[in-house]
Amino acid sequence: MEENKISNLNSSDDIINYIKDSTFNSQDIVYKELIIQDEKIHIVYDEPMVDTTTISDFVIRSIKNSVNEKIFENIDNKIENFEEENNNTKISLENKIEQKLKKLNKNTSKEIEQIVTNLEKIITIGKIKKLDLTQDDIFYYLFSGFTCVIYHTIIYAVNTRGNIDRSISEPTSEKNIKGPKDAFTENYQNNIGLIRKRIKSEKLVLEESKVGRRSKTKIGIMYIEDIARPNLVEYIKEKLKKINIDAILDSNYIMEILEDSDKTDFPTMISTERPDLVSNMLLQGRLALIVENSPFVLIIPAFITDFINNVEDYYQKNVNLFITKIIRYIAFFITIFTPAIYVALTTFDQETIPTQLLLSFTTQREGVPFPAFLEAFIMIVSFELLREGDFRIPNTGGSTLSIVGALILGDAAVNAGIVSPIMIIVIAITTISGLMFTDINMANALRTWRFILLIFASMAGLVGVAVGLFLLIIKLASTTSATKPYTYPIAPINLNSIMKNLFKRKNISNDTKRQKILTNNLTKYVKIKEQAK
Repeated sequence: MEENKISNLNSSDDIINYIKDSTFNSQDIVYKELIIQDEKIHIVYDEPMVDTTTISDFVIRSIKNSVNEKIFENIDNKIENFEEENNNTKISLENKIEQKLKKLNKNTSKEIEQIVTNLEKIITIGKIKKLDLTQDDIFYYLFSGFTCVIYHTIIYAVNTRGNIDRSISEPTSEKNIKGPKDAFTENYQNNIGLIRKRIKSEKLVLEESKVGRRSKTKIGIMYIEDIARPNLVEYIKEKLKKINIDAILDSNYIMEILEDSDKTDFPTMISTERPDLVSNMLLQGRLALIVENSPFVLIIPAFITDFINNVEDYYQKNVNLFITKIIRYIAFFITIFTPAIYVALTTFDQETIPTQLLLSFTTQREGVPFPAFLEAFIMIVSFELLREGDFRIPNTGGSTLSIVGALILGDAAVNAGIVSPIMIIVIAITTISGLMFTDINMANALRTWRFILLIFASMAGLVGVAVGLFLLIIKLASTTSATKPYTYPIAPINLNSIMKNLFKRKNISNDTKRQKILTNNLTKYVKIKEQAK
């Protein structure tokens, strides 16, 4: 039905009526007419999406000036030729010129058509594309901030997009101590520029596609052509082609769709608003997915160690980094296992606790009406409620909520005999350890497994914790990211990568090799040693 409508559009008025009917006369779309020598040039744009000054100063004025110059140039030539032919007679000179002008006006449409056809040369700003209604979606360009110039059946789309995006600011979800302070925004082109200004290489490739039947969201795949594996690029492109959805409103839509398994608790893509991290990952052989209208760029593939390590490791002294990384790995296990181990020891395996410590635990729990499992469950839920509330309320109220929740409610719960002081300490350490992982999906996965292990511990003590650990290892080992093993370099084991990257960072001057799992181009650069003089 739509194809039949388009095939019957034989004039600019037909095209205008088609736009009006398809948009149900939406009030934000503006229609203007340029009337030149009885010929109409239609200007159509979506007012909230464009810069009207650009349309007035560059589009309309350029067309008017070009058309007038062409027409009057031809008129002057005709008059001069006529005067030369009749320079010996003065009979009805003015009448003859008027007749010539009337004949010339009949050819005005050809002149205007020639001007419109050469619109790309006349208008020097932005991107200009000639549209074919049978192949191009005019509404995509209209609602992307383009102005449509229509003459007869000729349609040009001129990029006159207005500035409706926020300016570049510091990252809000990823704390930045020493690195660059700029962050991605909702502006697609700005996000690409933030990466381009860091990697000024002709090998950095951008491929685009549109996803979403209604949103028509632009998604850019960025990779370095001579580093990224071609089969990985094709794998992602094929995945994107298979997406059939109404709208993509954020990069997390893409993350959920592209994941190898939708049952995976742990994130298999890195979602970041830091251009320096994206640039670093591209140089390793990974792919970056830039989603229109989203300030978060996706990096694929991702390994579990990527969520423990940090791009800021490159901005710190290497000799100090070993302890920092050890603390992170300890925090990973503390935030999952501490409540479960405490419940297992105090409920089932009391003989493993030193007598003095066991007496201290017993004294503190005296008068608490709940078993250790229920006590831990209540406190974990309470702290998670505080965390969720801290995320949702404005920044000005976050500190107040934390103080009220952590100090007043915690102290009141202990004084009321609902929970024991040691349980407050256990849950506090667990929560603080979890704060080291800024990715919200990783934090949620750790929370899920914290509850799972707590349930196993309440049923079988340390044996239950061991069973839960076994299931966690199976889950991680069976997870993949873009067909790559999620637990690399631990499984499949790569001792060289473990020794050089897992617990420390190689000195930048000696880091000349890439990981083979990501690329066939293993050499970063060749270190040239100074010749002995």
